Amino acid sequence: MSMMTIWIVIGIILLLIEIATIGLVSVWFAVGAFITAFFTEFTLKTQFAIFVLISLISLIIFRNMAMKRFKGKSEELDRITKKRVVVEGKEDKGSYKIYNVYLDGKHWSALCDTELEIGDEVEVKEIKGNKLI
Repeated sequence: MSMMTIWIVIGIILLLIEIATIGLVSVWFAVGAFITAFFTEFTLKTQFAIFVLISLISLIIFRNMAMKRFKGKSEELDRITKKRVVVEGKEDKGSYKIYNVYLDGKHWSALCDTELEIGDEVEVKEIKGNKLI
């Protein structure tokens, strides 16, 4: 197997890890691996240095842009807090209950540390994952 193929396989593996985790962690290293694939005429030590350098450069340059883009989405979700919703349904999930609510044209799952009944109106305190609290 050629070194170019090895770097491409490493890049693909890192992209698959990124897709599985969705945390903007390994994508920078995948970029480094793909670019390093074009420098296989150099020694392995030099290739590794290129990989690290390109990965760090892509991390520094593109992470800030990506975080600004995703932060905008986060702020958009933050506007939901303090809104009032009405409990439309509830499900028992073992020791806790999941409440169904409707907010801004979407159905949401919600959690509450106190017992709620269908028809109760409550205030959204925060968003954790894909659930309202």
